[in-house]
Amino acid sequence: MFKASKMELLLAILLCFSFISGCAERKQLEKLALITAAGYDLDKKNVIKGTVVVHKFDPMAQNITKVISADSHTSKGLMKKQNLMSNQKLVSGQMRCVVYSRMLAEKGVIQLVDALNRDSTVGNMVYLTVADGKASSIINLDETNQQVNLGTYLYNIIKQNVEGEQILSPTLQEFNHNYYDIGKDPVLPIMKLKDKDVIISGIALFRDDQLVAELDPSKIFYLKVLADKYNAGSQELGFNRDQFKQFRLKTGEHATRTVYNKLFIDIDNIRSHSKIKLVDKKSLRFKVEVKLSSRLLETTEPIDFSNPAAVKFIEKEINKKMKKEIGGFLAYLQKLDVDPVGFGNEYETHLRGKQLSKKEWRRLFKRATFDIHVKNTIVKTGVID
Repeated sequence: MFKASKMELLLAILLCFSFISGCAERKQLEKLALITAAGYDLDKKNVIKGTVVVHKFDPMAQNITKVISADSHTSKGLMKKQNLMSNQKLVSGQMRCVVYSRMLAEKGVIQLVDALNRDSTVGNMVYLTVADGKASSIINLDETNQQVNLGTYLYNIIKQNVEGEQILSPTLQEFNHNYYDIGKDPVLPIMKLKDKDVIISGIALFRDDQLVAELDPSKIFYLKVLADKYNAGSQELGFNRDQFKQFRLKTGEHATRTVYNKLFIDIDNIRSHSKIKLVDKKSLRFKVEVKLSSRLLETTEPIDFSNPAAVKFIEKEINKKMKKEIGGFLAYLQKLDVDPVGFGNEYETHLRGKQLSKKEWRRLFKRATFDIHVKNTIVKTGVID
């Protein structure tokens, strides 16, 4: 009987504390304005314009979000001024996405990225992006629909494309890793306004912390193949129609097609594995091996897939096409003097007792050569219309 009474008393005390703490937490949240997205623009010389979207816990309010802008020299200075414009304390613990203007990204973003690193309330998984123009134009999209949590909206745009393997993960953690790593450069998605909505228009290539070029979406595939790996991606490839005339169906209702003057092939469910190896340290020659397994999803010409030779021929042509395009892509990176793939990482592993500097690797990377080997295996031909 005594034990039961003691346990009941303990339970009552715990419930009381839970009730009190619950009330305190609810009361505290009503005093806070949670920053869910932030944008930074280079407003004028030595001045940064910061625009934030804040989410408020106020059941009596019609609008649950608000956009606040201010000018200052540092991100902390911006926060102070933005707090003066809010009736609730601004906190950044729920930050989902940070947008840098193109102009600012071309000048360098490490000062602002470092400010995020020093803020213990900002998580490593916040997404970093570049605006194709002003960051404030992306952030102010929220004003057209203030019932939408813009931070979550932008976060989900990026997340579903990362999960769909259309882009590389642009988290704060990934940016830090690639920026501070001697042999690799960061990349971030570029966001653009189109018909009053936000789209990902390309990938920003950085040299250290400065944007130097925009990678066309059609080339993102090769960056993903080389720098990471695919588990379920897709790619479209174009070929000369005459290359496939021996395997083209010549009878049937779909035998003659005149819509395109090229033959396009779409492969999906791609599984890839790439291996980069330094084979000659003195001449800086790398061996690049890319292995893929894919499903042939669609062709713009009616191909006779009952003939095993047709599939083998397509595999061979895809290998040649990808090898050529990977070679062109790597030459493009060398011309820009950027290494988002991480060839410098492989080179550094062969240095014994010597520290590689960023400046030295950039000098070396320009003269590197690549032996490229591509092997794509078509495991299924899918259903071709």
